[in-house]
Amino acid sequence: MNPCQMNAMIAALTNYLYCTLSKRDFIFWNVFFSELSKSMFGMEILRGICVWNEKKGHSDKHEDDDEHEDEDEKENYGHDFAE
Repeated sequence: MNPCQMNAMIAALTNYLYCTLSKRDFIFWNVFFSELSKSMFGMEILRGICVWNEKKGHSDKHEDDDEHEDEDEKENYGHDFAE
């Protein structure tokens, strides 16, 4: 699924939920999915930090670590979704 297809699917699902749920239920699910999204995003960030530290053999991230990122880590980040 490419980003355009995903966007269209999300818009269609949002429209369906808006038309079928009560205002209260729609707001509830809006809050639920917003919090779920933040948690999922946070987990991905933490996973990236942990994987990066494991590759480097660091237990804690140091201030100058950003200057020494692996090039393949930069290239592969964000390509986990199948197209």
